[in-house]
Amino acid sequence: MATLNNITGALVIDGTAAFLNGAGLGAGEDRNKVVPKVFEEMVNGRREKVPYVSAQAWRRWLRNTSNEENNWTPSELQAIGVSKKGTTNKIATQLDPIAFPEDDLFGYMRSGGNDKSGAGDEEDEDETPTKTKAESVQRTSPFKCSVLKGIRGKRTLNVDEGFVHLKENTPLPYSTQFYAAHLEGFFNLEYYRLGQFDNLGSKQELASETVKQYADQLTNKPLGAKGTFKRFTLQNAEQSRKERAAGLLRGLAFLRGGAKQAAFGADVSPKVLILAGLECANPVFNNLFEGSGEMPSLKVSALKQIIDDYQSKLATPVYIGIREGYLQNEAEVKALSNDSTIVVGSPISVAQDFIKTHLTSTSNE
Repeated sequence: MATLNNITGALVIDGTAAFLNGAGLGAGEDRNKVVPKVFEEMVNGRREKVPYVSAQAWRRWLRNTSNEENNWTPSELQAIGVSKKGTTNKIATQLDPIAFPEDDLFGYMRSGGNDKSGAGDEEDEDETPTKTKAESVQRTSPFKCSVLKGIRGKRTLNVDEGFVHLKENTPLPYSTQFYAAHLEGFFNLEYYRLGQFDNLGSKQELASETVKQYADQLTNKPLGAKGTFKRFTLQNAEQSRKERAAGLLRGLAFLRGGAKQAAFGADVSPKVLILAGLECANPVFNNLFEGSGEMPSLKVSALKQIIDDYQSKLATPVYIGIREGYLQNEAEVKALSNDSTIVVGSPISVAQDFIKTHLTSTSNE
């Protein structure tokens, strides 16, 4: 079987009567209307507005849920730059992937410059000058994901009209645009990168102070023709990699978050969750859902084709978790289950099975 380098998958959430990611106020005369994020695509020759949740927004849901479900200490955002006016102009997390799983999984960045401002090499006229320079540190996120977009045939926009009633004078009207939609997205976790950090010249994944602080927990390997670059690896990288990937999947299975929950409460935990280990980093489980029936349907033929095409790259079976009664073609999907290639269960059970089988200290990759 192929090597488990990546964990890739897809999810669908039920956004019926929901407002999960806002875009501010409406334009023109609709300045008293709050609107969600939408984009436009061509459907049958006409433009159609598609509600979506940005990748940044649902990544934040996942970060928070993963921290909570695993009792991880959050890598809190902090001000690293202050202008002459005393206002924050640059922020970053703790930039510590050793102590904070969140930084290892989702990455971070600090631009080089003044150690007080985090600015670039050229001093900003609005920044307080300092004598020392902070080094640039950047770890691109091992977890990558798409937006959550409304499934075609399963997305409509609506308006909720409301009023604020006063003791005196006339009521003040306001309105909120919301959607009835089922939203799909896909993701890929570069599993092999967890616990591994490359310092490649101008691209430093670990700051010098971090390397010094954790010198007794890191091994380093020279990279490049002259060995001038370094790859730092946690001494317990295999165990840490499994624990952190398992924690992420646990957070994904119990996903929670979203805007306007008091007015448009929504359960954003996945109603469909697909998972598989791959040798390559292709997020292959994308655009797999359609909405021609009363509920969304999984494109079974497309899924089978993906499994056949990537059979040599699959490092695990394909796990398909579905909420009972959610999919239009539920019986067809359940019939896919077999002993070696496809495992079907609930979204939470397949995440737990994947963790138990592939991400425990006794599992064989």
